[in-house]
Parts: sequence; C-alpha cells; structure tokens
Amino acid sequence: MSKKDNFSQAMFEMFGLGKAPEEKEEPSEDNLEGFDHLESSVADTQSGGVVQPAVEENDFPTPEEPEVIETPAEPVATRVVDEDNNQASYFEQYTPSAPPASSAVDSYFEQQHHEPVKRANCTYFAEGTSMEGTLRCDSDVEICGDFKGEIASDGRVTLHSNTASSIAAAELVLIDCSLVGDSMVSGDVTINDNSTVTGNIRSTNLTCSGIIKGNLNISGNITLTENAQIIGDIKTGTLMMSRGAKVSGKIDMGIS
Repeated sequence: MSKKDNFSQAMFEMFGLGKAPEEKEEPSEDNLEGFDHLESSVADTQSGGVVQPAVEENDFPTPEEPEVIETPAEPVATRVVDEDNNQASYFEQYTPSAPPASSAVDSYFEQQHHEPVKRANCTYFAEGTSMEGTLRCDSDVEICGDFKGEIASDGRVTLHSNTASSIAAAELVLIDCSLVGDSMVSGDVTINDNSTVTGNIRSTNLTCSGIIKGNLNISGNITLTENAQIIGDIKTGTLMMSRGAKVSGKIDMGIS
C-alpha cells in the first residue's frame, strides 16, 4: 500500500473525510480459471521437470490387525418340542471355551498335595471289641479290647487290656494289663508297674517295673526298677537292678 493510500485511510478513520481505500478483492474459484497451467508448471519445477506419479493407497503397508480375544458365548436357550406328549422343554447350550488358568492358590495347593498325605499307620482295637484268631500286619497295633490268638506285626504292639496271645513284633509295650503267652521281640520290651507277663520273653532290651513269670533271653540290657519281680531264669548281656527289685532264678551273663 502507498503512502497516499495510508494517509487517506487514516483521515477516513479519524474524521470521516475522504473515501475509504478500496479493499483488494480476494481471488475466487471463478477468478482462478486459467491458472491451472501455472500450478502444474510450479509442480514440474519443484520436481526437476519430472512429473511425479500419483501415490496409490496400496503403496502403504497395511497395519497389523490387533489380536482378538474370544470370550465364552452367553448361554443360548433352545426349545425342544415333544410331539407325542405335546410338551415343550428348554435347555441351554454353551460354546466350549478353554479352562481358566489356575490361580496362585491352586498352584500352591497342587505343589503341596502332589504326594499322598501320610497318616498314622496303626491297627486299633477299641474298648469293647473282641477278637479271636491270628492278626498279621505291617503297622503298629494297639489293643484296648479283648484279643485271643496270635499277633505278628512289623511295628510296635501296645497292650492296654488283658490279652492271651503269643506275640512277634518290633517293640512291645504293656500298660496296666496282663499278657499270657510267649513274646519274641526284635527291639525293646517295656512293662510298667501295674502289668504282669506270664510267659517267656526274647528281645534286645528289657525294662520292667512289673511282674514277669517266665524265662528271659535278652541279648542287650535288662533294667529292673525297685518294684520289678522276676520269677524265672535270666540270660542277658548286662543287668541293672534297683534296690527293692527281686529275682528268683538263675542269672547267666555270658561267663563261661
């Protein structure tokens, strides 16, 4: 814009004198006709005189589709008509889906209980139970009822009631009861002060606080407390007797 035009615009805005400068008319689409050749010329000039080919949509790489996670379908009710009975029934169908992943608690439960749980291995005869015959087992035996016969066990045999039996076991324990019969034990025999044995005993070690009427063949040690009474012959490796213990019979401690 020239200085004259600036002065005329300022006088018109301040005092309303003169004529407002004419605004330049912006070119419209109608006025741009005939200038297409100029645009193409400019494009040719920018590309070095070579017309660039048009870019097609297939020239761009196709983006990867996102992974679709399928969810179990909702149950669909299906109507079944029984024409004979003129009845209709409904049942639901489900689209099978993969089982849910086990939780940390389930994994922990599987790890901890993969092996069978070990329980107490014992054959127990409760009070009021009676049996007569032969008992053979590889577990411990605990008898509180009445038993008559033979007992053969690879474990410990514990007697709480009066028993008439021959016993073969790894250990033998008598608690406030009586035993009538011979015993062959690979380990230890323990007899408390209120128990009585009528029969021969063969074992590795013997601890007695009660009464034994029979012969003893003990390869290890015999311990007799002050209340112990032995009526029979004794053959053992070593013998420990407390004051008050009584023995009626021969004692053989391996002296030739």
